[in-house]
Amino acid sequence: MIEEGCVSIDVGKGVFYNPRMEMNRDITVACLEALPEVSTYVDAMGASGIRGIRVKKEVSRDVEVTINDWDATACELIKRNALSNGVKVSVSNCGANTLLSSTQFDFVDIDPFGTPAPYINSTCWASKRAMGITATDTAPLCGAHLKSGIRTYAAYPLKTEYYAEMGLRVLLGKVAREEAKYDRALKPLLCHATEHYIRLYLGVEHGRAAADRMMKEMGFIVHCFKCKNRFEAKGLAPLALDTCPVCGAKVGIGGPVWLGATKDKAFVEKVIGVLEKGRFNKKGPAIKMLSIIKDELDMPTFYDQHAICRDLKATPSDISTLIRALNDLGYSASRTHYLGVGFKTDAPINIIKGTVLRLSKNA
Repeated sequence: MIEEGCVSIDVGKGVFYNPRMEMNRDITVACLEALPEVSTYVDAMGASGIRGIRVKKEVSRDVEVTINDWDATACELIKRNALSNGVKVSVSNCGANTLLSSTQFDFVDIDPFGTPAPYINSTCWASKRAMGITATDTAPLCGAHLKSGIRTYAAYPLKTEYYAEMGLRVLLGKVAREEAKYDRALKPLLCHATEHYIRLYLGVEHGRAAADRMMKEMGFIVHCFKCKNRFEAKGLAPLALDTCPVCGAKVGIGGPVWLGATKDKAFVEKVIGVLEKGRFNKKGPAIKMLSIIKDELDMPTFYDQHAICRDLKATPSDISTLIRALNDLGYSASRTHYLGVGFKTDAPINIIKGTVLRLSKNA
């Protein structure tokens, strides 16, 4: 028996349960609480049913919950777990794509083992108001398994020091292109890369105009592996430089990816408020991460301070000191949840390096 949030779940034998995803489920419940327009919810890959049962029991308003799994043994376990926790949910026994291709819900949640790519199309069709998507195939998404990433996501994921954000933006780009087919647009509410997975919470906007606006946020990241300069090239067929304007080295081009914002600050603040008041075992690390995301600059890519210091043979300063120094020079800068020693800034690479060297002398 597993106790999590306000529920107690029997994980049975041979039914998948991942204790490392508890924070993921905590944030899911908090996000559903912060989305009052959602009245129907489906966990398309329910396993033990813990996520959907927590949504049903812990969200303060009445949400009609469906929990689906292709395995009949898992479905029987879901029914027993719902009964033992005193909640009423609908249990479906079929493939996720079969269900999502025939029925629509306000919020569709998919948390597959591995890539979500085979389910993104049906998820986009079935989601009327919002969706949650988890990906654990971070190696293809982030460029470590390049050919697999190209095949799976129809994108070229550059392997860089900001690989986690590259993976998140590749996944967002894939969802955006699938949404556009249905004259819909995604609106990132809260997206994060944590440990071994990427998680997206996305709002859905309907209409051709919204879809056209969304597609303007697609493009490519141009990266110089020699001096670490990088810039964006918007559009699906942009004209991009093949050499770095700073050092003249040949550049790499990754994409197409999502170049727009990856969160809605007001929504993140609401989710933090829900977590603070609720009964969540992982509220501490969840609030810490979301607080960083809330103040993170809305721009593609981040810098790894330690990687820059290695190149310069410099001593790293405290990351907050570096951010303040860049702010004092008139540039925007913030921490990033992707990496403890990472930072986002609109400062040019030469300004960043000069600031790092100056602070290193005082370190």
